[in-house]
Order: sequence, then structure tokens, then C-alpha cells
Amino acid sequence: MNKNQGTWLAAFVLGGLMLIGIVGWMNRGYGEISPVAYEYSKALYSACLNKSELHLSKVEQSLGNSNDESLTSNERIWLEAIFDEARDGNWQAAAKKARRMMEDQVQY
Repeated sequence: MNKNQGTWLAAFVLGGLMLIGIVGWMNRGYGEISPVAYEYSKALYSACLNKSELHLSKVEQSLGNSNDESLTSNERIWLEAIFDEARDGNWQAAAKKARRMMEDQVQY
């Protein structure tokens, strides 16, 4: 193997490892969330499965009226992103995110 081939091989391997790392980072999930955030994710999941604007509005209003300090800023951001997804009519994507939030709580 000449020097040029070795350089290309090293670049290829490094690029592959970087791609794997990026995909892994992007799919890392939500991690552990509070019980309050879990309840909101359940309500969101239900609203999204039923494609219910009314249910979604009620859950969103509850979150908006809540001064619950048991939600972290990240949890609030994640929940609001799911609301935005549903409000844009992407019910399936929003349901998937809400479900992922709940699934990430399962301890194996």
C-alpha cells in the first residue's frame, strides 16, 4: 500500500467513525425525565394519536398555565417542540416524539 492509499483509507475510516458518532448523538433520546413531564408526554401522545386539536389545546393550556418547577427547562423545550410539530399537522411525528419520551423511561 502506498502513502496515498493509506491516507485515503485513514480518511475513510475517520469519516465513517464521525458519521456513526453524529447519528448516535442525534438519536440519543430524551433520557430520564420528571414524572410531570412523563404525564404531559402521555397526554400529548394521546392527543396526537387521535389528531385532536381540542385535546392538544387543553394539554397545551395546562402546560402554559403551569408554574410547575418540577419541569426542567429542557423538558419544557422538548414538550413545546412536540406541540409545535402537532400544530403544524405532523401528528405522526409528534406522536413518535412523545412516545420516545415515554419509552426512554423504561429501565432494562
